[in-house]
Amino acid sequence: MTTPPSPDSPDAERPSREELDRQVRDRYGTWRDQPRGLACAVVAAFMVLTTVAFGLAALAVIAAIR
Repeated sequence: MTTPPSPDSPDAERPSREELDRQVRDRYGTWRDQPRGLACAVVAAFMVLTTVAFGLAALAVIAAIR
């Protein structure tokens, strides 16, 4: 049989594992929430790079015509 921690032990003030898990979930969400931000960043980067590439291609065509 285990005894509860005494009030003066270092573990007396520590939250339980369940409490720590809840705090982490509240702060960071679950792993399922994270890819949305990453996917948004990837799509935005693709759009920016595509726009830049199209602009450079247009400039190359205009320079070749002159």
